[in-house]
Amino acid sequence: MSAHTPAHLSPAQAAQVADVSRWTIMRAIKSSDLQAFRDNKNQWRIKADDLNAWLAAHPAQCAHTVQEEDDEHPAHTTAHPHPIAQDTLELVRVKAELEAEKTLRATIEADRDHWRELAQKLAESRPRKWWFW
Repeated sequence: MSAHTPAHLSPAQAAQVADVSRWTIMRAIKSSDLQAFRDNKNQWRIKADDLNAWLAAHPAQCAHTVQEEDDEHPAHTTAHPHPIAQDTLELVRVKAELEAEKTLRATIEADRDHWRELAQKLAESRPRKWWFW
């Protein structure tokens, strides 16, 4: 990950990365098992390091049951035997950054259009008044 941009994931992004439901992430936040904070828009944000620590401490949360065809011996495998790969976290961070850039671009374009309308109104010729009062 980049040193200048810390990766803060939303609960939905963290759930996608951890391969669990969003509600599992929210329960972990509410029970203080997973460290998270609210940003200035009052939305939950999770640091990648905290998600890694939670996955390492709770491997059963992201365990999947794989059944054989005979159904004699169900085998349990953990979804993440080691911390999340940096590539996956980088991908989620870049996707979030792209969405932020799209939002910023839309805001800037709307502002540009507003200023263009104001400039056109000022450039229009108006009939002069014959009196000064």
